[in-house]
Amino acid sequence: MPAGTFSSVAGGFEHTCGLLGNGAAYCWGFNGSLQLGAGTYNDRDTLPRPVRGGFVFTQIDASHDHTCAITTSNDAYCWGSSYDGALGNRNVPSTAEPVPVEGGLKFKALALGYNHTCGLTTNGAGYCWGDNGGGELGQDTTVFTSLVPILVAGGRTYSAITAGDFHACAIAVGGAAYCWGSNTFGALGTGDSSGHPTPTPVAGGHVFKAIDGGNVHTCGLTTDGDVFCWGSGWLGQIGNGSHSDQPAPVKVSGDRKYTAVSVGANHSCALAVTGTLYCWGGDGASQLGGTASETCIYGPGPTDNFPCISTPIVAAGGKQFRALSAGSFHTCAVATSGGAYCWGGNNEGQIGNGVAGGPLAAAARVSDP
Repeated sequence: MPAGTFSSVAGGFEHTCGLLGNGAAYCWGFNGSLQLGAGTYNDRDTLPRPVRGGFVFTQIDASHDHTCAITTSNDAYCWGSSYDGALGNRNVPSTAEPVPVEGGLKFKALALGYNHTCGLTTNGAGYCWGDNGGGELGQDTTVFTSLVPILVAGGRTYSAITAGDFHACAIAVGGAAYCWGSNTFGALGTGDSSGHPTPTPVAGGHVFKAIDGGNVHTCGLTTDGDVFCWGSGWLGQIGNGSHSDQPAPVKVSGDRKYTAVSVGANHSCALAVTGTLYCWGGDGASQLGGTASETCIYGPGPTDNFPCISTPIVAAGGKQFRALSAGSFHTCAVATSGGAYCWGGNNEGQIGNGVAGGPLAAAARVSDP
């Protein structure tokens, strides 16, 4: 990637973070819970601000009120709100700069839910910490939270992990997907409506290589390049042409093949092998980056109706991308030619172009640091 441009992005609720090619981390948007990690206590930053500490990171992820990242030595650091122990450090309250996750574990992946965090160690073991009200820590119980990482039950070795708002999923070596936690609207993909506090197989026997969880829906990318989604579908976020909830995986409409998938609160996006980005689901904040031709009804008044689409549409004017991340109500992606672009909700400056205000339907270039 060109020097000084973002090589990866991570969309949260109302903030976004990114890594430069040299591993330097920057965040922008809402900072009410100190989730920007910039050492400042202002409510927002509409331009990328450097994360304190001078760390060199290899991966970063953002959620509602906290952010975490992994260093080149595989150490995990988190910052923002410590509510329910989401930072993984029992001695630290909410913090405006990175603090180490306790336990001395070495991580290769992190995934952030609403108030919980999960990670994979370098040997593929799954750990979670924080809130466990829906069983999202994978401990066969919902009666406690954990301020520090605890091993996910089952003893499996995983290759990828994700955290939805109140659930988590991981891909075992061999490609089988497992999910645990709250199963509202079928977000676990287990084919039933019951919550599962321990890892439970996703129905269908698909072989996955990537997976991402949102609010109450989840999508996975198979080794064949197909995208399957499950869970809440009333806004079309499952992508199969319907607005029905799906308790088990269903294939996203179309014959195109994909290389990456990411989901927000009520929308989904996937990167085709051609580099074109496609999105589907709710578009109330213009997070799809295209023209959503359907209307979804949220309530009785005319202002409660907003655009949506239940099949993939081209996003961001057909720009070519190499990586993507869907925030709750905005979407960001890294262009093949360099530079990050975001669109959708921008009430807190999460687009990163120096402005906070109404939604942006067209892709805006994130200001380079």
